[in-house]
Order: sequence, then C-alpha cells, then structure tokens
Amino acid sequence: MAHNLKNRSLLAGFFLLVVTAIGTSGYYLLGVAYGRPLWTLGDCFYMTVITLTTVGFGEILDLANVPGARLFTVFILLSGLGLAAYFVSTLTAFLVEGELTNVFWRKKMAQQIRKLSGHIVVCGVGRIGCSIMEELHRTHTPFVVIDPDEQRIRKLQEQLGDFPAVVGDATHARYLEEAMVSTARGVISTLSDDKDNLCVVVTCRQLNPKLRIISSCKDAEFAGKLELIGAEVVMPNAIGGLRIASQMLRPQVVGYLDLMLRDKNCPVRIEDVTLTDRSNLIGQPLSAINFDDFGPLLVMAIIRKDNPHPLYNPRRTVGLQEGDTLVVQTDIDSLERFRRLHT
Repeated sequence: MAHNLKNRSLLAGFFLLVVTAIGTSGYYLLGVAYGRPLWTLGDCFYMTVITLTTVGFGEILDLANVPGARLFTVFILLSGLGLAAYFVSTLTAFLVEGELTNVFWRKKMAQQIRKLSGHIVVCGVGRIGCSIMEELHRTHTPFVVIDPDEQRIRKLQEQLGDFPAVVGDATHARYLEEAMVSTARGVISTLSDDKDNLCVVVTCRQLNPKLRIISSCKDAEFAGKLELIGAEVVMPNAIGGLRIASQMLRPQVVGYLDLMLRDKNCPVRIEDVTLTDRSNLIGQPLSAINFDDFGPLLVMAIIRKDNPHPLYNPRRTVGLQEGDTLVVQTDIDSLERFRRLHT
C-alpha cells in the first residue's frame, strides 16, 4: 500500500513540475511576444505558483495589457488545480499511512516475539540466512530474524509467511534483547563480516551463557577465536569445496540428499532425537519402537554420551539408554509425533 502511494505521489509531483515549468515559460514568452521581456523568470514562476495554489494574491503581472495572458492563466489554473490537489492528497496519505503501517508492523512483530521461547535467532538474511530461514520454516521451527533492511524482511515475509523479525544491527545488544535471546535455544549468525559475527557471538554469550551459537566464518583464524568462546563454526567456502568434490565422486548420493531437501510435498529430513530420563524407551530395545506408526522412520545411528563412536545401522536388539541420541530419517510430521510420544 505504501509503495503504491509513493509511486503515485512521485508521478503526480512530476506532472506538477511539468505544469509549473510550462506556466513559467509561457508567461515569460507572452511577455517577449508583446515586444520585450516584461517579466522576469522569478515573477513568472511566482505567478504560476499562486495560480496553481489559488492563494488569491492578485495579478503581480500586468496580464490585462498582454493579449492572451489571462486566457493562458485560465488554462494553467484548470490544468494544474486538480493535479496539485491530487499531489497533496497522495503525499499526505503516503506520509501518514506509511508511518502508521510501519508503527503497527513493528508493534505486531514485538508482540509475536514476546510469546516465543526456545526459538532460533537468525542474524542476517543474506544468501546463507535466506536458506536457513527456508529450512526452519519447512521444519516448523520457530525463529526470529534480525536484519537492518526492513524491505528485505518484508519481501521474505511475503515469500515464506508471517515470521517475527527485528529491524536493526545484530551486533548491538539491544536488538538481540528484542529478539529474546534470553529465552532462545540457539543463535545462528551469518553476517558477511567475520568481525561482526565475532561481536554477535560475544554479545550473545554475555546475554545467555547457555545459548547454543552457530556462526559462519570465512577466515580460519577467526574460526579459532569463535570456537574459543563456545561457538560452533561453519565455513561455507570449505563446505562448498567438499560439495563439489562429492558431486564428482558420488553424484547419486548428492542427488538423493538434494532431492530430499527440495521435496515440498513430503519433506523428509535426517534429524537427531535425544532420549531424556522421562522417555518411555529407556531400558527398552530399539524394537520397542512401533515403526509403523511413524511413516518412513529409519534409525540410522545411535550416539551415546560415553562413546565417541556412533552405533551405525544399529540392530533392533540394541538397548536404549538415557542420553542416547537417535539419528533418524523421517518426515517432519512423524518426527514431531515421535518426539511427543518418546522423549
């Protein structure tokens, strides 16, 4: 709405300038045609303006003694009066409605964020950030975005849906606090500058020491600094190189994983599920899971707290223990049902 009002205001303003220029030059040429330049361009411009705005200061130019001058004034008045009124009305609407829309939008975002707990805070919505948001949206994971570009956020909301967002610089503590980092379960920082990512990690660690933080990084030196303060580091350039090599060496596997991530009709994912002390599977064999109730559920591995080596493709007779993390492949709905019943 505000964008349309802006375009209409700019168009009306352009035509108003055109009419003003025509009026100014017209009065000046009428004076020249009468025999010599009777009026300066400043007087001609002033006469055009008071004619368009109908302020009624009277004729500052001697129109009565110049043939056609008053007829020209009538033309300017009739052609420009409606245009001037339209310009003023659209400009006022743009300023008022645009500002009000912005205020209501930010208030709505703040209300949504205050209701969240255990969400993910995404800092930066560049290329990497957009991909992260799409995945979080597909997996029904609550998240909040922090980015200084409000128009980019609104555009992404049109594409993905109405997710909560904070407009601001994620390196500043106030915007992280607005995103409720204190109640979040994780932060993902994908800012373009490694120094900014380092600043986000340090600030988040101060605001919530228990927070899980993942940061992108380009420089290996900065990766070490990020890891020292407890961040998990992902280097997109290195991952990109591995992906290219994998595409060459094992194209079918890479194609399978790509298809799994892109399939919107049946979003299957590889996820991890940790069994707490309240799980009804503790002390039970893996076969105690009724796999038929959870669609395409496949347990690919079991990771144990006291064993650095996962149990790949575990047998159904393996006993489950508190703290075991099951690496499973299944669709999102089945995963949510499994977590409700067994964790």
